[in-house]
Amino acid sequence: MFSLLISLALSAAAPEAATSQPTGETTAVPEKAKPKLICRRIADTGSRFSERECRTQEDWNRQADSTSKRMGDAKN
Repeated sequence: MFSLLISLALSAAAPEAATSQPTGETTAVPEKAKPKLICRRIADTGSRFSERECRTQEDWNRQADSTSKRMGDAKN
């Protein structure tokens, strides 16, 4: 019985809260989509255990470019 009274009171109060906000001034702002994470298992030298690293594709590309640049500098 008590829960029925509470639910009725909440449902009666809900329309008032919705109408108190101005509807003409609010605009819907689309949220940016989060970049998809790509997870890879990375094995450390000298260890039997691998670690899982999750990064965006942009981060993986940046790391690969950085590594190839350092390897190219080491050859010269």
